[in-house]
Amino acid sequence: MIPLKFGAGLGLAAAFAISAGPAFADEGMWTYDNFPTAKVNAAYGLKLDQPWLDRVQAASVRLTTGCSASLVSKSGLVLTNHHCVVECVQDLSSEKTDFVKEGFAAATREEEKKCPGMQAEILTSITDLTKDIQAATAGKTGQDFIRARDAAMAAAEQATCAGDPQLRCQVVSLYRGGQFKLYKYRKYADVRLVFAPEFATAFFGGDPDNFNFPRFNLDVGFLRLYEGGKPVSTPQHLTWVSRAPKEGEATFVSGNPGSTNRLMTMSQLETLRDLTIPVGQLQRSEMRGRLTRFSEESAEHKRVATDPLFGIENSFKVFYGQQSALNDKTFMDAKRAQEAELKAKIAADPKLAAEIGDPWAEIANAQTAYANNYLRYRQIEGGATYSNLYHYAEMLVRAAQEQAKPSAERLPEYAEARLPLLEKQLLDVKPIDAELEEVSLGFWLSKTREYLTTDDAAVKAVLGKESPEGLAKRTVAGSKLADPAARKALWDGGLAAIQASDDPMIQLFLRNDPAARAVRKTWEAEVAGPTDRAAERVARAKFAAYG
Repeated sequence: MIPLKFGAGLGLAAAFAISAGPAFADEGMWTYDNFPTAKVNAAYGLKLDQPWLDRVQAASVRLTTGCSASLVSKSGLVLTNHHCVVECVQDLSSEKTDFVKEGFAAATREEEKKCPGMQAEILTSITDLTKDIQAATAGKTGQDFIRARDAAMAAAEQATCAGDPQLRCQVVSLYRGGQFKLYKYRKYADVRLVFAPEFATAFFGGDPDNFNFPRFNLDVGFLRLYEGGKPVSTPQHLTWVSRAPKEGEATFVSGNPGSTNRLMTMSQLETLRDLTIPVGQLQRSEMRGRLTRFSEESAEHKRVATDPLFGIENSFKVFYGQQSALNDKTFMDAKRAQEAELKAKIAADPKLAAEIGDPWAEIANAQTAYANNYLRYRQIEGGATYSNLYHYAEMLVRAAQEQAKPSAERLPEYAEARLPLLEKQLLDVKPIDAELEEVSLGFWLSKTREYLTTDDAAVKAVLGKESPEGLAKRTVAGSKLADPAARKALWDGGLAAIQASDDPMIQLFLRNDPAARAVRKTWEAEVAGPTDRAAERVARAKFAAYG
């Protein structure tokens, strides 16, 4: 049997793998509202129907940690991978009890422990908003295009789900702007850990992301959904089948897959190959080295660094594979031929050619601005990626600033419909290790100074006359943001509380924010706006040529 994944873009989607025998297999990738039921049934002798799709959709779970999961009992039990729960397991551990190392198993419902910051979501409906979003952006370019699109998306989310604490709405872009869909989810903010095996059992073989040794691992985690303090009733759930798969048997996988980036143009792939991935891999390599050294200093350091180190190693392997593909001449020649074929099909139809124009050239032109601004955008607006305290400061400051504006004029991540999840992630109790925070914050500060140089105005504003390590140590030691009560006071106090705060982490973000907003504005005007606007037409060209 040859299982092949079928997936879809952002949001919860149906992914199906259909094996047609030991020598060959079909593949495809669909959202739940676009599954070719008739064709699949005819080709494989199946009897799939809409009720079957509805049942599978109702049993599929999206975790806000970015993972897919499944309901597997009538009382809210959720099955997922170990790496999808390890952050929760780490957060629930302590110096005295290391659940990551020793494993966790709740003997009773009362022993099930709430996962900080985690939310589970089940897709209930999909609405096509493509015409509405494209109408809102018609005739706009650059940053105006980005802002009009984001405002239209935020308005749709707010209109559909506003005021209902049980729902979350999210407009997602599919086919790089070729379609826009409003996904409505039933959300569960109380997600509790039920079971996670020992890390050595789930991570057998020592491979960074465990893909090399899956058959020898117990790569599993169980969670349970709660509401009102009680387990959720979930009559629509998957059931366990103990027999082994049969040769040639149809296999279906439902989940929340990441983007394939398959509609990227050649100029974008070359930028990924030559700039984006190499810079990211260089930083991941150095951060991995710092965390490895940190882990070797004590047993407690090793415990608190396990999850972040695991995440970095996982990302490193992902991008190592992408870099290898982009360095492969055969692969790149095939992508170049595909792009040429699509351009030729469009050129052969004068009316279509006039409508589509040359989005490939527009995207290629934007690569210069991408290269000129990437490092600054990554370091200044991207911020201290690995620091929880800095991330808290960012959420608090920008939420206070943005909530003073109408929802349609805000940065999209602070639109009204998106605030409940942000508030949960901000205020849930989560352990913060000060020494690990110093390593993370110091790394960002040192790389920012190294990449942008000491003469850069933004670097001077952030560092002043302090060293990266010294500033990191002083800021972490003086900040109260590790305390959920302190975060709540600032959240509830709004902009006035932020302006009055002398917390050094808040002050650090405030010093960086003007430069961060400036580079974000440039990025939207010169990179994201032109690219996204052109990418929509690449998608339309693909639809016209291939369906």
